[in-house]
Amino acid sequence: MKILKALQLFLEDILLIAGMVFISIAIYRINVNAGLIATGVFLFSLASLVGFARQKNKDGGGK
Repeated sequence: MKILKALQLFLEDILLIAGMVFISIAIYRINVNAGLIATGVFLFSLASLVGFARQKNKDGGGK
């Protein structure tokens, strides 16, 4: 049961990353340069999301 509770905390993040991976793979199959651009955009957006989450936790917000 502890595993399920721990998984529920990260389920949204896991699904987000999995979706980004599958989109990147599909774009790579179309064109390598477009795949590189999409991967860069996804990494940039994930980095900004992590930064926002850290700032929110640092300010005392969040869970």
